[in-house]
Amino acid sequence: MRVLADITVAAPAAEDETPPRGAPVPTGAEPVLGALLRAWRERALVTQEELAARAGLNVRTVRRLEAGALSRPRATSLRLLAEALGLEAAELAALTRAATGTAIELTVTLRYVEEPGD
Repeated sequence: MRVLADITVAAPAAEDETPPRGAPVPTGAEPVLGALLRAWRERALVTQEELAARAGLNVRTVRRLEAGALSRPRATSLRLLAEALGLEAAELAALTRAATGTAIELTVTLRYVEEPGD
């Protein structure tokens, strides 16, 4: 069985704003850049190698981003990855914010997919 994550990006709420009823409750543990990138890559059903090829980047760059080993990724690399993954504007903004360490509000839905032979 494989787990895939669907990530929905919400606009950051103002601090004095009360979240609407039924809205996701912030946990204070927002995913880091690597977790976001990996979740969106898995949603696209591509390997690190395939993503690197689509984005025109070295696979080592993708691996290091997902592992959190790059502290300051280039904006160009993030844009190329977003294009290769087909991210929406809000998702690219979240990826960029995560790269700068800015807090983001996300909803993560895990899907369990049975693979042949499970």
